[in-house]
Amino acid sequence: MRTLIQGGWVVGFNNGHHELLRDGVVVYEGNEILHVGHRFDGRVDRTIDARGKLVSPGFINCHLHAGTNANHIFLVDHTKTDYFGSNFIAYAAGKRGTMDPRGSARVEVEQKYGLWAAMRGGATTIMDVGTRNAEAFLDMVGQLGARVYMGPGFRSYEYVYDDQGRVQWDPNPAGADLAGLERAVKFAREHDGAHNGRVRCMLFPGQLDTCTIELLQATRRAANETGLRLSLHVAMNLVEFHRILREHRRTPIQLVHDIGFLGPDVILGHCVFHNRHSWVHYPYGDDLKLLADSGASVAHAPYKYAKMGIMFESLWRYRELGINVALGTDTFPEDLINEMRIAGAMCRFAEGSYLVGTPHEVFDCATLGGAKFLGRDDLGRLAPGAKADILIINLSGPRFGAVRDPIKSLVDAGNGDDIETIIIDGQPVLEDRVPRVVDEAALLAQIQASGEQIWASVPQWHWRGAAADEVAPLSYPLRQPD
Repeated sequence: MRTLIQGGWVVGFNNGHHELLRDGVVVYEGNEILHVGHRFDGRVDRTIDARGKLVSPGFINCHLHAGTNANHIFLVDHTKTDYFGSNFIAYAAGKRGTMDPRGSARVEVEQKYGLWAAMRGGATTIMDVGTRNAEAFLDMVGQLGARVYMGPGFRSYEYVYDDQGRVQWDPNPAGADLAGLERAVKFAREHDGAHNGRVRCMLFPGQLDTCTIELLQATRRAANETGLRLSLHVAMNLVEFHRILREHRRTPIQLVHDIGFLGPDVILGHCVFHNRHSWVHYPYGDDLKLLADSGASVAHAPYKYAKMGIMFESLWRYRELGINVALGTDTFPEDLINEMRIAGAMCRFAEGSYLVGTPHEVFDCATLGGAKFLGRDDLGRLAPGAKADILIINLSGPRFGAVRDPIKSLVDAGNGDDIETIIIDGQPVLEDRVPRVVDEAALLAQIQASGEQIWASVPQWHWRGAAADEVAPLSYPLRQPD
């Protein structure tokens, strides 16, 4: 069926860049865009009225861990200030022999909610990093109609806490990491291109400090042989920075460069702590030049770091050096419009300048940045031949007021709730704010119940048996009933 969307503002694409069309139209048929312009005189079977609204390419979320909603309350665990904002270690590690709170994650609740929340936040393409329960997750992706890059994770070490609360790196059984790599390659061989091409596979070794050099080099060889792209958490916190520096006498970025891991097919998760970051004070070498020369991309998740008082220094600096930066949400909330706003603001704070971190820069990161890393000239843009991944966003709410520049208005005042329609691969998954692929009310009830179970389980895995109320206390005292 041939559909015409009558804007409104349309974010078109021309000569390698986005452009704005006032009162523009987008025409798509099947899963492909046929025409973007000010008018279309051909036959259409259906017209969507988006006048007064923004018609945008779908966003690309390049770093998501589905299934972390309930856990994000531990992100700023005030009992672990000795780890300098190492964020996920506070909830991804438990006592030896116990499961972390994610161990109870179920595809039909936690991971389903995470994927749907990311879609609802404007992401029509999502990179689920180190997919848990990959086979079942694959089926769920088909049900939701998502476009996902995925694959099971693998690593050489697991984070655990000893009985004094000190993080330890426990080795997995000998050969388990390479066996995990083999399983990931096998999964990709069997499932890459599933669900009408909406599922693509990648290789996801864990974090730099949980992988041996041998595993990373084997992963690099596997990527060269299979053509699969790579994602690795690198330079994500100070614990990792100092551990790698102590063990290898190189910064994290220097290490992955020196072992030949980097390349245009690699995206580094977070990549915040380069050697000249203000928290590091290590003026030896030039990490960002190494990164730029390699052609590797960076997945920037600004809000997660802002919660911990950590800045990416800075989006403007990376981009000026030619480093491709994409956006991701990592944990929760999974709203890429919010991430754009935070990315721009944190960049301006880092540089002390209002001339950087502009709305068009962060919008490019949320669209073209992800598409460039993925090697996809059919994503992140509205142009003939591109995939019909389209958002219709209402900019007429009371937060916006008068709209002169829809991109500035979106980044300054918008959020995912302003998205009225989401089309992925030509199929509406949200239409006039009504979900077409999920019972949202039921899913929200399920995620609350599941969260309550996870929070109640905290003493079972916490290194000293603390309850959730101690690790993540309520903002105000809870008054008990009389």
